[in-house]
Amino acid sequence: MRFRMMFLVMMGLLAPAVVAQDELPPLEEQTVTEDNSLKALRQVQTYMDEVESLTASFRQHAPNGTVATGTLYLERPGRIRFDYADETPFLVVADGKTLNFIDYEIGQVTKWPVKETPLRALLGNSIDLASLGANIELEPAGATGVIALMAQDSERPELGTITLYFRQTDGFAGDIMLTSWAVVDAEDRVTFVELSGQDQNVSLDDKLWEFEDPRGLAKRRRIR
Repeated sequence: MRFRMMFLVMMGLLAPAVVAQDELPPLEEQTVTEDNSLKALRQVQTYMDEVESLTASFRQHAPNGTVATGTLYLERPGRIRFDYADETPFLVVADGKTLNFIDYEIGQVTKWPVKETPLRALLGNSIDLASLGANIELEPAGATGVIALMAQDSERPELGTITLYFRQTDGFAGDIMLTSWAVVDAEDRVTFVELSGQDQNVSLDDKLWEFEDPRGLAKRRRIR
């Protein structure tokens, strides 16, 4: 008797389901597409995680309108070097912790912690982007195939903002390539850097992150 009752209960539960299924319209197959912004953010995260070093030629547009060129060396985390051409008496080097601006003309070195500069977003990884509250913009100003990522430390907005520009490029990490960036300081002055001729994940000499301190030299000279 107990077995019979359990059987009837089971059949009672199944019967309505069969009827309801017959009354439902046929299922339509649907494809859920990934949000383009999320896809772009994932591409940038892949790029930041997989590109550990790069070299490139750079062209820098300063707030005062001057233009400088040279060679860029970058190695994550925290290392970058701007070797200026055309006898420009400056050198910018970050050794992983400190960003140094060296002026050989007057024999002066100015230092900042890398984590307290907008370049932190460029020299870190995808985790750093998350902590900076990075925002994605697709095709800014109608630029086809371009992803713009803006980052700013919400706790220290006085440090300024940095916007990294990537272009969709097959064969590179995340199928994108870093092409330029713009830094806006606390006084709304903009420095824009363009890159060309890149090589990714190259072996770089540790001496690139060093420099000869010009302070105290009897004769000022440009030291590379």
